[in-house]
Amino acid sequence: MPIRTWEIAIAAVFLVFCLAVGLVLGNQVAPQPAIGLVRFASEIDFNSAEQFISLLEAARQDDQIAGVVIELLSPGGYATSSESIYYAMLSLREQKPLVIVVDGLAASGGYYMAAAGNRIFAPASAYVGNIGTRGGRPEDPSIAVDELSSGPYKLEGGSRFDQIHQLDLVAQAFIKNVVSQRSASPVNPLKLTAEEVGEARIYLGSEALAVGLIDGEGSRSAGIQAAAELANLSSYRVVGLEEYLGMPAVPPPDPPTQASQSMMAQAPPGTIFMLDSRIPLPVPALPPALRALASKRHGDSVVPNGGTGRSWADTLLSPSTLRQPAGD
Repeated sequence: MPIRTWEIAIAAVFLVFCLAVGLVLGNQVAPQPAIGLVRFASEIDFNSAEQFISLLEAARQDDQIAGVVIELLSPGGYATSSESIYYAMLSLREQKPLVIVVDGLAASGGYYMAAAGNRIFAPASAYVGNIGTRGGRPEDPSIAVDELSSGPYKLEGGSRFDQIHQLDLVAQAFIKNVVSQRSASPVNPLKLTAEEVGEARIYLGSEALAVGLIDGEGSRSAGIQAAAELANLSSYRVVGLEEYLGMPAVPPPDPPTQASQSMMAQAPPGTIFMLDSRIPLPVPALPPALRALASKRHGDSVVPNGGTGRSWADTLLSPSTLRQPAGD
């Protein structure tokens, strides 16, 4: 019996319908793998570190997240919090690609975060580096007239030499990890010695590329493409990690200098910072002979800021100048 034309048409329509339904159900049952995108634009303190580490751990455990891209804008912060984020990022990287895109600034503890990535991208005008530690000027142990203590260092935790030594130990661990990670880069390995890294210089993105602190110049699109290539994905979707995982976003910071000053003022005594050296320590932490001087640096000298109330860090970190090299 010959097949009628209308029967063929109905069969074709039915097959197309089944194919469409199959594709829809297939995407629902087995959706495309995702590249997770998250932005960290904050000082690194206990709260921001805890929240961000929780987000990274959730991304590590989610089977649909095939790779992670972090947009980073941070002047650094507490040494302990910076290290905690670094190790959480390494844990994530063990299971899936991790790409860092510097959005203007990754200094000190911010660069510690970046060093954990499989790849680091930054615009040519970004600020990168400042690898090292800093803290308030240590004081010799003192006796509190209204307290008793069980040992000579109970109140201060140690001598000024102990505090200086501890600052150096943390700095050396930071430098060692940066050298280890960047020397192993298959794209643009580090060209600086550990001693040169420890000088704590701040580089423009183009300079950072030349010395091997980053892998390439680029922004978000370059980071996403790199993450997909590292994950061997030809088809994927890009999702915002916080929304996808149903977790709160890392809160945006207050104006940079104000937020950093507040963070330092609230820090426990003896806290070690991995913080951009252009952001001034709180005035009470400075030696008396320097308290009358402003924080703005010009050349090799420290000069007053002309009574403007605006520090070098304010100028450097303002939205209008984040992407431009600092003027003379």
